[in-house]
Amino acid sequence: MTGSWNARPLLRAIGLLMIASAGGAYSPAKADGQTDGPGCAKLSEVQMVQLLNGWRAAFVSGSAEQLSTLYADDATLVATKDGKVYKGRDAIRTYYQDFFSRHPRLSIRPASLVAGCGSATVSGPVIYRITGERKGTRMLLGGRYKTEFERVGEKWEIVRHSLAADPRTIGEPFEKTLTKPPASDL
Repeated sequence: MTGSWNARPLLRAIGLLMIASAGGAYSPAKADGQTDGPGCAKLSEVQMVQLLNGWRAAFVSGSAEQLSTLYADDATLVATKDGKVYKGRDAIRTYYQDFFSRHPRLSIRPASLVAGCGSATVSGPVIYRITGERKGTRMLLGGRYKTEFERVGEKWEIVRHSLAADPRTIGEPFEKTLTKPPASDL
């Protein structure tokens, strides 16, 4: 035999047929990690990181329009520790349009992943390098982020997002910032 033959798919199909013919109920999790329970969808850690990576990819694209589509219509964004709240997709889009004019470079890491029934929360440290006040300079913004997703129909959307990023100097340690929870629990 020149190729290898894998019997696993055939055995799986036979097993499912045996369960079905015996009258047993078989309710596997769907491929996207969502369960068939009554309105309950719970994501795995990998899927939560994939949601964050989708946000990261939209951010790196530099398109405020593309990024704002990831937010719910009535989402809330708190971008800095001063607590200014951007409410709604249009306000969030406007914030990112202004922010992207500073050519941000993003460094974000998921440190905490919490899945709930129809919700997911991802949080961790975030650092931005942006254009500084003077020509040719860069500025660091850093702190903790917290992103809360909810399932709306078949789509996962950001409903609350706290970036808690404030100006930093090169030598300023992030340890204090990284051990504190985000400034706003929204």
